Amino acid sequence: MMFYISCPSGLVFEIKKRDGLARIGILELPHGKVETPALMPVINPKIELIPPRDMEGMGAQMFITNSYIIMGSAELRERAVEEGIHRVLGTYRPVMTDSGAFQGHIYGKVRTDNMEVLGFQRDLGVDIATILDMFSEPYFTEKEARHSVEETYRRGKEACKNLPDIYLAGPVQGGVYEELRTESAMLMSSLPFAIHPIGGVVPLMENYRYGDLVKVIISSKKGLDPSRPVHLFGAGHPMLFPLAALLGCDLFDSSSYAKYAYDNRLMFPWGTEKLENMEYLPCTCPVCSKYTAKELRKMPEKKRHRLIALHNLYVSFAELRRIKEAIRKGNLWEMVEQRARTRPELLDALRTILKYGDYLERFEPRTRRSTFLYSGWESLERPGIKRAARDAERIATETPRKVLPEAERPYSRTYADLLKEKKSFAVNSPFGLVPMELDSTYPFGQSIFPEIPDKEVVENIEERERGALQDIPEEDIDRDIEQVRAIAKFQFGDEGATLLLKGEISVIKSKKTGKIRNVFVDGEHVLSLRAEDGFYTLKIAGGRRLLEAKYPRYRIVVSDGDEFIREGKNVFAKFVEDVDENLRPMDECIVVNKKDELLAVGQVILNREEALYFSKGVAVKVREGAKKA
Repeated sequence: MMFYISCPSGLVFEIKKRDGLARIGILELPHGKVETPALMPVINPKIELIPPRDMEGMGAQMFITNSYIIMGSAELRERAVEEGIHRVLGTYRPVMTDSGAFQGHIYGKVRTDNMEVLGFQRDLGVDIATILDMFSEPYFTEKEARHSVEETYRRGKEACKNLPDIYLAGPVQGGVYEELRTESAMLMSSLPFAIHPIGGVVPLMENYRYGDLVKVIISSKKGLDPSRPVHLFGAGHPMLFPLAALLGCDLFDSSSYAKYAYDNRLMFPWGTEKLENMEYLPCTCPVCSKYTAKELRKMPEKKRHRLIALHNLYVSFAELRRIKEAIRKGNLWEMVEQRARTRPELLDALRTILKYGDYLERFEPRTRRSTFLYSGWESLERPGIKRAARDAERIATETPRKVLPEAERPYSRTYADLLKEKKSFAVNSPFGLVPMELDSTYPFGQSIFPEIPDKEVVENIEERERGALQDIPEEDIDRDIEQVRAIAKFQFGDEGATLLLKGEISVIKSKKTGKIRNVFVDGEHVLSLRAEDGFYTLKIAGGRRLLEAKYPRYRIVVSDGDEFIREGKNVFAKFVEDVDENLRPMDECIVVNKKDELLAVGQVILNREEALYFSKGVAVKVREGAKKA
């Protein structure tokens, strides 16, 4: 009996929350929905250490098993074809199957071919089947790695042509050659795959080459369709999850929970510990809460292995929940930096990430829901923070300013007496020169640094201090108007600030705090100031002014849905026609139709490349529709 499932055309994957490249998404599969980032425990149908139904209670939403192992066992093969993979494994959650490419590479040539193993996976009724890709080792020459890329692509075309109605996984290969990885990713993205595993990385992880792993992931991401989930093949250790999630990996698979258990090793977010070397169990999972290290050592081997495997899974799923909460709050960078301090190899990986700032910046929001927490010089090198510091310094150096030393925030309160002088001021902060007008704007106003600064921070401050202007003449300054202009330049750039504030500016302040809340120009309400991050929200009158910018600046262009959007309904990705490439997630934008008529103002969810690829989910959260007169 065959359990072939006819899948709808096009996988549904929708982003719900995001933090840079990291994303919480919903993946819809024939056997249910999966919330990413997700861990797929590897199930060996020959050895049932922990039943899938027990893992479901711990947080498992999806599983992966090896179709080649099943094919190689006459008994298993017959049963799996007769009953279907879900019944054999004892779960009705989504199941993905691997093709055996890794096993074939390690143990010798597999006795099957691409279409045979794919046809078998289809007959099992799996949710996602994986092509028989060609594994590329890190030590491969460029010629060998290129061969793996070309052969994997050839097999991918063969699979997509002959199996158009099941979900397929198309791995990215290419060894440690970045250009080859990007090329492979582009080739595989050109085919109708459902997800893209990044393959050939297990040797990098086994040898703690995390810096090289970062290069492989980023070079692959550069060429991949951003609307498809990315699976980091063989990434089963929780200490890698935050790093990989930060780089946009959505799925992980783990046989480590079992392999480590058989070797009496316990997994933790900071690494692995041998049971024989432990006296205390630094964990509060049900296993570690019930037993001591001594009690585990004295147990019969089979029971001990099962309990350690349970511990490893509890730790893994707990780390994924922490990652999701960090994505929701917008502080995944902090989590990665904290984890990087636990191992030198992870610190190497973090510093390698920072070398790809130009690429990562395209996905980094200008503001976040959380406070910026400094944990080392790397914190100031984050792509979004470097951009903010650069923009602030540009504004600070446009006009002569008296430079003040770093002080307690908000600067305007600390230097309240000095601000009575009719001069422009900037603060020589750890970020760089920050105009006084931006002291309540993210990240400058929402940041925490140690009282004892790092050597690198002190040196940078001292260098700026030597070239600072300490005395400038007084001039007639309206601090409210200066603040309005500075924030507009910081958020919208010089062109946007000029268009938004062209005319007579007036402000309305909060009666409670005395801070600016609303900005009017020539009597029109163009902007409102958010108290939580010091950024503006755009009003319809402001949106009309931004229409004067050169097309498509500040715009999300839609092909349909004018009336719904005018009524304040959100913009869905499937209707997006074009996007200003300068817009970043959480930016304020204007929504227009193909006639360049204003439909709404709102907040960007997806950047240009994402909005043009995704066919599901919200691209713009509309705040206010532009109803027809």
